[in-house]
Amino acid sequence: MRLYINLSVLLQLSMTFVSSVVWSQEKIDYNKLQSEEVNLQTNGAVFLSGETVYISAFSFLGSSSRPSPLSKILYVTLVDDAGEEVNFQKIAMNKGRGNGDLFLGTSLKTGHYKLIAYTRWMLNFGKQHFFEKDLILINPYRTREADKPYSDYPEYLENISFQEMTSPYLSVALDKSILKPRQPLNIELKTQGKDALSGSYALSVRKIDSLDFVKMQSSVELKWNFNQNLNTDSLLAPELRGALVSGKLNFPVNNEGKENRTVVLSFVDVDRTPEFALTDDEGRFTWVLEELPTSRQTMGVAIGVENVCDFEIFEDPRPEYSDLTFKRIGIDRDLKNLIERRSVANQIENAYYQFKPDTIIETPKIRPFYIDAGKTFILGNFTRFNTLKETFTEIIQGGAVRIRNGEPVFKVETSNFIQGNEEYPTLLLVDGILVTNHKFLYNYPSKNIERITVVPEEYYLGPQRFSGILDIHSFDADFKRQYLLQASEALSINPVALQKKYFNQQYGGTDTESLSKIPDYRYQLLWKPLVSLQNDEASFNCYTSDVTGIFEVVVSGFTGSGQPVFVKSFFEVTN
Repeated sequence: MRLYINLSVLLQLSMTFVSSVVWSQEKIDYNKLQSEEVNLQTNGAVFLSGETVYISAFSFLGSSSRPSPLSKILYVTLVDDAGEEVNFQKIAMNKGRGNGDLFLGTSLKTGHYKLIAYTRWMLNFGKQHFFEKDLILINPYRTREADKPYSDYPEYLENISFQEMTSPYLSVALDKSILKPRQPLNIELKTQGKDALSGSYALSVRKIDSLDFVKMQSSVELKWNFNQNLNTDSLLAPELRGALVSGKLNFPVNNEGKENRTVVLSFVDVDRTPEFALTDDEGRFTWVLEELPTSRQTMGVAIGVENVCDFEIFEDPRPEYSDLTFKRIGIDRDLKNLIERRSVANQIENAYYQFKPDTIIETPKIRPFYIDAGKTFILGNFTRFNTLKETFTEIIQGGAVRIRNGEPVFKVETSNFIQGNEEYPTLLLVDGILVTNHKFLYNYPSKNIERITVVPEEYYLGPQRFSGILDIHSFDADFKRQYLLQASEALSINPVALQKKYFNQQYGGTDTESLSKIPDYRYQLLWKPLVSLQNDEASFNCYTSDVTGIFEVVVSGFTGSGQPVFVKSFFEVTN
């Protein structure tokens, strides 16, 4: 059976001038799309509460072992030994690469956990080829149910290794093998051939000790399990263009006209253009968020629909975890002092996090589709009026405030409006949210409005025709905060994890002089999740901390053709 889907359903939205073609009729044959495989490289396998699992993600398309351009979102979950999901996040993927992190709080108990990763598209092929990785968490702040020595688990003891590992594709050279605290370390990476140069890798520098009794899964141990048996019974579309958020309008009994209703998703915590979608004959819809959502709180509005009982957002699809197998983990009492030292170091580092913060990388913003067609009025450049009605009358050319059935209505004077032809509603956006209660805006103080943009063109958004656009912004998004107090209950969606540039401690410069007086108990000295080399050789540097012992430098990833790379080297920090 060939399975097709009309892109007008998948994309849900076409924003065009009236004279333009509204719906794309292109079709996708899903039977021709290959399955995906994913791999996660982390900075370790055994962690204490208060530490962070750093993740470097890879996705591959079919048996080609090439980076997958298919899915834009990767789902990552942490599952405990009871099969319960204790952490869930969505990681943005770009050409088969992405990264994220999981902070392990004190609410999690000591035990064996599974780190599971998959894409929405992979759910159609069965979970037997999802990525699965063992993680051990030691929580010294909670009483354990049992305290068995890990000598009962000889397979773990065998995995404690200080053996260096090499690769024919890439080599690692350190400028020192023995260092003092707070000294610089230079790491040289050298690739062998074009395939290695076109690859992508993760770089980790971290202290190892006797707690690392579980072997960290490397990329060279990856076993591909490609499955091309597509399950078409309840097909989940791949997230080709961005995050998919689905829901349903639950109408009263026997309410007709569920199909082709326009539903709008506005974002509460960020300033961005709302998203539009259409309902099907059962009231279901899907928003396609090309600008990936980093905010959880949203607000949904159904245009022209009355007596809607419920505006429901579906949970992201999840697999079952009931068939996962776990080991019972015991900790040797002889490790008590080691655990205490490491735990104290974590507490100190977390207490001083404000001085060593990671940097949030701004996500690309998609320009509003109407931005070049409008005229913007900065109200500070004009005489201020007390009301918005006066402001529109005296300042805003092309905009108007009319009274319809005793209620104020904000309008844009398009050619149809001026000629007295059939009127359509104006799309009213204030601080990035769709406003349907025009009276609330009408009574809002004009002095709090910063600028107003008038777009005198007619647009189709789904089946809804709009007579122009009014895009209004208040100072510090004050209107949005006030409006949401009287609006319907906010809807919650799962955001995509924020992209970060991880902190890299430096000493010796004037900019870092203040850090020299702060305690430095870092166990993780460096984490670079997305390493792409422009030349055959590349240098990275980091500084040691006040923690002494053996540290490992690990480079893991894949060449351009998908060949696994895992290189490990060691150095020592002594007083």
